[in-house]
Amino acid sequence: MPCLECDVSHKKNKWLKTIPGWYILHSKSGVRSLKSRGDVLNMKAIVVGSANTDLIIHVDELPPAGDMCVGGGFQSGPGGKGANQAVCLAKLGVETHLIARFGGDDFSGLLRNTIAEHGVDLSSSVVDSTSTGGMVFIIVDSGGNNTMVADLGANLFLGPQDVSEAESLFSESDFLLLQFEVPEDANIRACKLAREAHLPVVMNPAPMRQFDTSLLGLVDLFTPNVQELAAVLELLEGEKTIGLGERDLMKIGNAALSLISLGARNIVVTVGKSGCVLVSGDGIRTFGAYAVKQVDSTAAGDAFTAGLALRYAETGDIEGSIPFASACAAIAVTRVGAIPSLPERHEVETFLQSNKLEKP
Repeated sequence: MPCLECDVSHKKNKWLKTIPGWYILHSKSGVRSLKSRGDVLNMKAIVVGSANTDLIIHVDELPPAGDMCVGGGFQSGPGGKGANQAVCLAKLGVETHLIARFGGDDFSGLLRNTIAEHGVDLSSSVVDSTSTGGMVFIIVDSGGNNTMVADLGANLFLGPQDVSEAESLFSESDFLLLQFEVPEDANIRACKLAREAHLPVVMNPAPMRQFDTSLLGLVDLFTPNVQELAAVLELLEGEKTIGLGERDLMKIGNAALSLISLGARNIVVTVGKSGCVLVSGDGIRTFGAYAVKQVDSTAAGDAFTAGLALRYAETGDIEGSIPFASACAAIAVTRVGAIPSLPERHEVETFLQSNKLEKP
């Protein structure tokens, strides 16, 4: 399809200068989008991950097992941890390539169009006509907390061969971002290609599952939330080390130190409203969170991880990247939905000018 701006069929998406101070997306899909100079970066990212359609309903309280409650405000929209993080990076001004696997159903067609409209390059993704796309059912309570059930569909068939098809991207990119919603062999292949190309690798172990712990030695930055960290530690040590609801940041940090001995270089554990913990060979550092009114936490972790990966790739300074990442998450929780909640770069910069992290 020709680009709407210049009637040329581009091989890939391009941000090109238009009127002074503004850039326009010249897109292989024909989609048009406009960003200010401050929202366009000279950065290129690869995201290997999932793409799902979210079906969302709001309730006053999450129902206990066996009960039914009446909710409202039904919405459907794009999601999936890979798509969320890819779109967040694109909205933050990064040229972003998503390696994913979509189904051949109508939901997947709408999902692809929506992701492309946000400037994400899907030329390295696969449409699998034999599978349905991923679907996630999300229930959100009045406090913005949520519970989810997923049928990952075509995501489960993303393989190392799909990643290898995009091998040329790795030598051209600045960082790689991974999650756990796709098969492990695809992640391992991506890690190895990134190592060969000397790319920093950020891994978000969500949703948590059993995994080959040798992956810890292949990533530069590991970003679990406290529940995922608890599950990782139980997997490694055979017993519960911290509770799922633990909020003591130093206790969480001390528990995470055991991952350093297994090859992890840097770990950032997010703890919701309590903030986050950075654990590395240099020790433990705790950070508070921004005080905002939470509406929906659905994509908060994805916004945090994308923001952290970007700033880390830009600066090489993980500690200095945490305020930016926390601002991305803080903005996301004040909005409903996954992709619709993700901030633009100028919104994050404006937020940082008028807000400070609370003390942990």
